[in-house]
Amino acid sequence: MVLAGYTDWRLPSIDELETIIKLGTAPTIDTTYFPNTNASYYWSSTTYAYYTSCAWYVYFSYGSVSYDGVKSGNHYVRCVR
Repeated sequence: MVLAGYTDWRLPSIDELETIIKLGTAPTIDTTYFPNTNASYYWSSTTYAYYTSCAWYVYFSYGSVSYDGVKSGNHYVRCVR
């Protein structure tokens, strides 16, 4: 799929996704750089080591990081390249 002229988009790792958390704001992200971000859950590409059916996510309502039991859960994505 081509988006903005590129085809090499991917999900960020949990370490990458954590770097854009901005505590003390609502949502917990700098909306100057990431406008229209929902205060919700965003998937990372990082699988949870103990349960490979799970993946890590960031919850931008509070800036928390956790994992979900179903990789196919209904969360947002923020792609990077």
